[in-house]
Amino acid sequence: MIEAWDNTNGLPQNMIFALEKDNHGYLWASTEEGLVRLDGASLKVFDQQNYPQMLEQTYYSFYKSPTGIWASADRSIALLEKNILKIIDCTSITDNTWIRALIEVGKDNLLIGTDLGDIYEWKEDQLEPLDFWKPKEKPEINSFFRIDESLILVGTSKGLFELNISSRTMTAISSETFLANKIFGTPAQIWVYSSEGGIFQLDKKYQLIEQIPSEAIKDINLSSLTVDSENRIWAGSLEKGLMVIENGKVQRFNYPELRNYTVRKINREENKLFLGTMGKGLLAFKPAKVTQLNYEELSEKNIKAIYQSEDSSIWVGTKANGLYQIKKGKILSWTEENGLVANSNTSISSHQGKLYFGTNAGISIIDMNSGQVQGQFTQENGLTSSYVHALYRDSKDLLWILARRGGIHFLDQEGKLHLVSLDREFENTRFVSALELSNGQILIGSMNQGLFWLENGQLVQHLPLPLPPGENVVYSIYEDQEKDLWLGTHGGLILLKNGEFKILNRSQGLKSKTVYSITDDGNRGVWISSNFGVQYLSKSDLQKFKTHQGEGFILNTYLFDQRLGMPNSETNGLIFPASLRDFSGKIWIPTVEGVGIIDPANLTLDPKEPVNFIWDELQIGDLKSSIEGKVVIPEGVRMFQISFNLIDLDNPSQYTLFYRIAGNGENWLPIKEQRQLYFNGLKPGDYKLEIKIIRFAEEEKVYTLPIQVTASFTETLAFKLILGLVFILLFYFLFMSYFNRKMKYELERKVVQRTRELSQTNEKLKNALNEIEAQNLVMKELTWNHSHLLRAPLTRAMAISHFLVNYAKYDQVEKSKEELELDLLNALHQVDRIVKDTHARSEKLKKNE
Repeated sequence: MIEAWDNTNGLPQNMIFALEKDNHGYLWASTEEGLVRLDGASLKVFDQQNYPQMLEQTYYSFYKSPTGIWASADRSIALLEKNILKIIDCTSITDNTWIRALIEVGKDNLLIGTDLGDIYEWKEDQLEPLDFWKPKEKPEINSFFRIDESLILVGTSKGLFELNISSRTMTAISSETFLANKIFGTPAQIWVYSSEGGIFQLDKKYQLIEQIPSEAIKDINLSSLTVDSENRIWAGSLEKGLMVIENGKVQRFNYPELRNYTVRKINREENKLFLGTMGKGLLAFKPAKVTQLNYEELSEKNIKAIYQSEDSSIWVGTKANGLYQIKKGKILSWTEENGLVANSNTSISSHQGKLYFGTNAGISIIDMNSGQVQGQFTQENGLTSSYVHALYRDSKDLLWILARRGGIHFLDQEGKLHLVSLDREFENTRFVSALELSNGQILIGSMNQGLFWLENGQLVQHLPLPLPPGENVVYSIYEDQEKDLWLGTHGGLILLKNGEFKILNRSQGLKSKTVYSITDDGNRGVWISSNFGVQYLSKSDLQKFKTHQGEGFILNTYLFDQRLGMPNSETNGLIFPASLRDFSGKIWIPTVEGVGIIDPANLTLDPKEPVNFIWDELQIGDLKSSIEGKVVIPEGVRMFQISFNLIDLDNPSQYTLFYRIAGNGENWLPIKEQRQLYFNGLKPGDYKLEIKIIRFAEEEKVYTLPIQVTASFTETLAFKLILGLVFILLFYFLFMSYFNRKMKYELERKVVQRTRELSQTNEKLKNALNEIEAQNLVMKELTWNHSHLLRAPLTRAMAISHFLVNYAKYDQVEKSKEELELDLLNALHQVDRIVKDTHARSEKLKKNE
C-alpha cells in the first residue's frame, strides 16, 4: 500500500530535498518551505515563523550521526534530534559561495565543504579553515564519506581525497580528472557515483572498480543514491520511478503515483520504503495489513453482498455491475445481459445447488454448476415486494427471503415459497437481517420495528428497540457464547441480555455510530464494519462491558482503514451479509471501492517492537521548549500546551490513547488524532499527566509526566497566611473601632445622664442644705430654749426643792413650806410646757424632711 503526504494533508510544500530518520525514530524531510518531522501519523512543520531561531527555511542535505541529523542550508547548519537543538551561522565562510557537504568528525565537530572548494572545521563553536586541506587547485566539494574515526573521504570535481583527522594529512587517491559526484554505502562496501563514468566500487586499496556504466543509468537522480541493509543500491529515476541495482544489474519499478515525478530521496528500512519526490511530496510504501483482490474487474467497484458457496467459490455482488464469481483464481461475471433481473445487488445466498442473487427488483436464480440464470422471484411470484433486503439459509435448509411490506418468506426443501403471517401493524415493515439462534429459532431484524423471533415458521415474540426512528435499523445480529445478543444498528452496538438493552456508542470508543456487520473471528475478537473502516473488539472487552455499571467505560479498539490497506474506509451497509468469514478464517469486507480482506491469523496480538513514546514540546504562548524531564510552568501562567508523539512509521493506527491528570479523580479521556494537550486554569501545585496506550486492544503502558505549576507570591501559602492575618487584624481593628465608638457613645450618654442626675442631685442638695440651715436655725432655737428658757424654771425648781429638803435649817425664810411647794409645782409645770413645745417643734422638723 502507498501512503502519501503532500500540501493537502500537512506538508508545507511538495518538493523534498532531504530525507532521514533521527535517533529517536522520527522521519525528517526538508522542503522549500521548511523542515518536516513525521511520527507515522502526523506531520510537524519547522519553519521560521514557528521557530524564529532558524536562519534559513530550505535545507538541501542531511547527514545522520549519533548526535543527530546535521542539516545544511546555503549559509547555515541545523542539528535535528527530536527538535531543533542547534543552529550554526556560516555566513562568515559563505561569501559568494554556499555549503555543498558536511560530515561529523567527533561529537559536535564538523567538516564543512563549499562550492568554491574550501573545507572548514567547526570545533569548539568556532569556524576555522582546515589547515591541511591543500589541493593543487581547489575543486568543488561534492561529498564526504566517513570510513572510521580518523579517515574521511572527499568527493570533488577533481578526484577523490583522503583526510586523516588524527595525523592532520591529506592524500589524493584518484586521478584529478575523475569526477566524484557522490560517495555512499557502508565502510565495508563503498560506492562512488560519477556522472561521467557510472557507479564504481572502491576497494580497500582505493581502486575504482566499475559496476554500472553511466549509459545504463542515464536517467538516475544522483542525490537519491542509497544502500539498503542487503547492500542493494536504490536510486530514483528522473522520469521512470525507481531503480534497484544488484549484482551489476539494474531493475526498474514504476508506480502510477510516480508518473512524471522525480524521486529525489530514498529511505528504506526492512519492509518500508519512503520516497521524497520533486512535486509529489512524501510517499510511503509498506505492506498492507488489509489485502485486496487482484482482479481488474473488481477494482474500485462499489461492492455489496459477498457469499461463499459449498465449493469454496466466492460470489461478489456490486452496486451497478452485476455479479462476479471467483473460483480457482478465475473470475466470471453476470449482468442483466446474462439474464439478471437487475445489476444492483442487495443480498446473496444459495439453496439446493442454486445461487440466489437479491436485488431491488427481485431475485435472480443461477445454477451454480452451469452458470445459467434459470429463473427469478419477484412480486409476481408471491413476494410481498420485489425489493429484497436479505437472503439467509438456515440449518434446516430453509431459505429465508426478507423484503419490504411485511415480507418474511421462506423456501422449503422442495422449493415452495411460504409467507409468515404477521399482525396488521407489521404489514409495511422492512425486514433487513436474520440469524439462526443456538436454540433453533430464527431472529429477524427490521427497520423501526425491532426484533422478531420465529419458530416453526410462526412469530413467537416481538421486541422493539430503545432507539429513535432514524436509528432503529438492525443491520446485523450476533449471538455470543453466553447466548447474549449483539445488534449492529444505526444507533450503535446494542447488547440484549436478560431482556434488557445496553448501548455502546462513539463516546465509549466506537469509531462510528453506525455498525453494519458483526463478525466473530473464532478466536479472541469480534470485527465490526462502519463508515470509518473495520474495528477489532476483543471479546474480553465486550465481556467487561456487560458487567460495567455507570459511566466511564471505554473500548480498547484497533481500527483498519485506508492507512492499513482498505480500498476505502467507507464500508457498505443495508446489504446482507455485510461481511463474510470464509472457510479459511479470513474476513471479507465490502467497501464503496473494492473488497478488503483481513486475515486475523496473520495479525500479531503481542507486538515484539516496544512502544516508541516521546514527550515532545512545552509551548507557552509563542515560546517552545523541548521536554526532557519535569515540566515547570512559570508563575502567573495558566495556559500552556504539551505535545507528545507515538512514533510508528509502520502502523500508527494500531494504538488507542487516553489521558488524565492523576490524583484529581479524573476518568481516562480519549485522545483522537491530536498529539497536543491543552491546559487552562490549573491551580498552583504538583500534578502528574498520564497517557495510557492500548495496542491491539491490549493495555500496553502508562506514561507519566510530572508538571509543577509555580505559584506567584500572591498565590503562596505564606501570602495567604499573611493575607489572612491582615484580614484578622483589620477585622479586629474594625471591631475595636466600632466597640470604642459604641463605648464612647455609651459613656457620653452615661456622662450626660449622670451629669443631669448630678445636677438634679445638686439642686436637691441645695434645697436640702437650705432646709438643713433652716432646721439648724430651729435647732439653735431649740437649743437656746433648752439653754435659756428651760434653765430658769428648772433652776428655780431645783432651788425650791433644795429649800424644802433643808427647810428646817433656814431661819429666815419669807415663805412657808406650802408656798414653796406651790412654787416648785409651778416651776415644774413651766418646765413641762417648754418640753412639750420643743417636742412639737421637733416633730414638725421630721415631717418637713
